[in-house]
Amino acid sequence: MSEEKEASKYSKILFDLAVWEEAWKNQSTESQYKQKSSSPDKEEAFERWAREYHQQSFTEQGRQRSERIIGWIENQGVDLNDLSILDIGAASGIFTIPFANRGATVTAVEPSKLLNSLMKETIPPSLQSSIDIVSERFEDISIQEKNWEKKFDFAFASMCPAMSNWETIEQAISTARKYVYISTMAGAREHSLIDDLKEVLGVYPTYNAGDMGYIQQLLYLKDYSYTTLITRETSYIEMSVEEVVDKLQEWLSTHELPTDEGSLALAEQYVRDTYKEGVVTFSRGGKFGKILIQLEQPNMKVVRTQGQ
Repeated sequence: MSEEKEASKYSKILFDLAVWEEAWKNQSTESQYKQKSSSPDKEEAFERWAREYHQQSFTEQGRQRSERIIGWIENQGVDLNDLSILDIGAASGIFTIPFANRGATVTAVEPSKLLNSLMKETIPPSLQSSIDIVSERFEDISIQEKNWEKKFDFAFASMCPAMSNWETIEQAISTARKYVYISTMAGAREHSLIDDLKEVLGVYPTYNAGDMGYIQQLLYLKDYSYTTLITRETSYIEMSVEEVVDKLQEWLSTHELPTDEGSLALAEQYVRDTYKEGVVTFSRGGKFGKILIQLEQPNMKVVRTQGQ
């Protein structure tokens, strides 16, 4: 094949909407969120994860992370005061509560009863009238039956497992009048201890591209106006050997490594043999993508400076 024909072939793929829609459909996107509730063991793991996530979200570091993301949104010209916001996959309210603090009214969609309960415990009395909690899976909701078409100023979905196919993305867009925010992985999750365990187990799962590339390309081909930010975030963690051993099954499952009895025994033996002093140090993180879609004023971008 000549270079010109080769270039034409790839150009057609790059700008072919049907190719990208089909490619994302064929991508393995079954979320760990769904898997966690499919058996007693996974329900227990999910409950442990939910409580830890809630605790971490409302530490000073967790609050600062939320404020950085909200600050980026505000820097694009979004004034949250008096906005109606649909927070999709709200968890225990890590964004719902600061949105309400800024004067927004928030409908928080979160299917987990435990996370709903933690959110209700965390919402200050002064904000309770500004927040409505919907305990349903967003992908199962009928937007028409709920009269949610173009009902909200802003649809917001931060690292929400439901945003794993174009149909659900379009459903989120259909609820909004002005803005839509979506964040997701922009590449493989990074975990230095898991990298070691792949060598120990001799298993190397096929890399599945993150959703970010599909979302960006489909928004581009469908003529949406949007702003994108991709960042790399890495944290360095120290845990006791016993804490790590307790989490091995959950971590191996998340990274698509085997969790049979033999594999777990091998992984545990490696951890105990390698970290004889009782403390495991590792890094985890990855590249994260943020997208803010402008629906009402696609040419609007206002960057605020200090003092404004």
